[in-house]
Amino acid sequence: MLKRVVSSLLFSTLACGMLAAQNTGAKVAHTVPQGVVTPAQEPPALKTIFTDFGPTTTDYFNDTTGYYVLGPTNSVGDSEQWVGLPFTPKANATVTQLQAAIGIISGTAVVDIGLYSDASGTVGTLIAGGHSTKIPAFGACCTVVSVNIPATAVVAGTQYWIVATSDDTHGPDFTGVWQASNVYPNVAANEAAGSWFTFSANIPAGAAKGTIP
Repeated sequence: MLKRVVSSLLFSTLACGMLAAQNTGAKVAHTVPQGVVTPAQEPPALKTIFTDFGPTTTDYFNDTTGYYVLGPTNSVGDSEQWVGLPFTPKANATVTQLQAAIGIISGTAVVDIGLYSDASGTVGTLIAGGHSTKIPAFGACCTVVSVNIPATAVVAGTQYWIVATSDDTHGPDFTGVWQASNVYPNVAANEAAGSWFTFSANIPAGAAKGTIP
């Protein structure tokens, strides 16, 4: 049974092939809305290459649900889970920052976020990435996790992935949630935990930023 604790776009499971959302073992999380709203942090020099964040701080993302991002020794007792969000740039661009609406529940505050290639509609290989230790609490909108990456060119019309993974060396006990987008609730996405598979609900809220010629 799908656990509504955290909905992830991509996360690692010991499943083979592509599975429909209703057949997956994706672990989801929910919390009671707390009504905490703080201004979203936006580096003024960067342009938005992709985003599914809402247009204002009151609906920037859904802080009541999402998919778990879990390290191997997480506090909920589930298997390790990673999450990925697909995007396709409309123009050639250079990505220098990735953002994700990840909130921490417990464990060591460190999470890895990377830009990945696409492999026939699912997550491919890591292109560039980094980690953050500045992670807000799950259920409190609207601060997001931001990771600066080496300047990486992306091609218009080509699909890429923003992927959140646990840092199994420095934070194997990480237990967090990639909170859902309010803008595209029905966009198909992938999740994985051993192998990547597809789902299409509670799409994670994230963004890719950088420069657009």
